[in-house]
Amino acid sequence: IPRDMEIAGYGTEHTNVQRLWDAKSPDPEDMKLFSTGQYLKAVEQQAMAEVIAKVLYPEDNHYEGKSLRLKQQYFFVSATVQSICRKHKAEYGTLRNFHEKHVIQINDTHPTLVIPELMRILLDQEGYGWDEAWHIVTHTVAYTNHTILSEALERWPQQLIETLLPRIWQLLIEISNRYQAQLN
Repeated sequence: IPRDMEIAGYGTEHTNVQRLWDAKSPDPEDMKLFSTGQYLKAVEQQAMAEVIAKVLYPEDNHYEGKSLRLKQQYFFVSATVQSICRKHKAEYGTLRNFHEKHVIQINDTHPTLVIPELMRILLDQEGYGWDEAWHIVTHTVAYTNHTILSEALERWPQQLIETLLPRIWQLLIEISNRYQAQLN
């Protein structure tokens, strides 16, 4: 669920919109479970969806924390890029000119999943070929890195990404393979 906040600049009559996201389950509580006294089980899906946006950057020194962080990062990136694409397509009828109208500036490694997510949208939903999709992505996304300290850079266990985000994992492998082939 998008939550838009208008941000007024100093000394101007213009405002910008900062879009934040809230996570809600599309499934209602299970009334059969609720009726049998299994109250927590009945609302488990809602609670699991809401936890994604409840507390950012949970401790990730255990599997559950790593899993939640990855879910959070993908959720926010996916919701945002889908929203931008939907609005762009409504205005222009295509995403072929997406890179001419938008720059997605990613800051550090947290939002880097926007790269394979935008590829997924262009390939799987729009039906573009790899080269056209990659051109759009590489001419849309800009990256700023504020540190090279290894503890500040995101690193995910391969199996976690493969399990939680299988299509994103496939795209990451393909991006890596194509990049390595360019280097040879």
